[in-house]
Amino acid sequence: MTLFEEHGFGGVTMEQIAAAAGVARGTLYNHFAVKEAALVHAVHARLAGDIGPLLQQVIKRRGLKAQLTAVFKASADWWEAHRDYAAPYIRFRFQTIGDGQAGQGDSDMQALYAQLIARAQDGGEIRNDIASGRLASHLHFLYLGAVLRWLENDRITLARELAGVLAFFMDAAKLG
Repeated sequence: MTLFEEHGFGGVTMEQIAAAAGVARGTLYNHFAVKEAALVHAVHARLAGDIGPLLQQVIKRRGLKAQLTAVFKASADWWEAHRDYAAPYIRFRFQTIGDGQAGQGDSDMQALYAQLIARAQDGGEIRNDIASGRLASHLHFLYLGAVLRWLENDRITLARELAGVLAFFMDAAKLG
């Protein structure tokens, strides 16, 4: 991750990654066939470290909307600061869908979304006629659409796009 942060995604080679990791280039290629795979691994490792503290902040908020607002704000802040990684990260994730490994299309955040949604359903805050996992999947695809729009248009902010996603999702999830 340090190499990507110092040189940008395009400025890093697999040889540099191997040298920084202290492994032979062939060893690196055994684990990561392309630079994008190394990027995805680095992003996921960073996310794994950040998710615990974020979850502690999120759980303290009252209501699903406030909780998702905190998650989306943290996400928007991170992607805005690392815009250079977003397109190669998403492109690689899409390329691995259907490669025979279950869950390749899932977001690492879907489990968090499902947990928050289930709590809101149990509390009678939102509809419960759709499983929390299904709603989490829908939310993820709305999120992904916002990220793609943001990547297409550098005049918009991801935070604003995600606010629109949240408004739409909360309206769709409200109790009948």
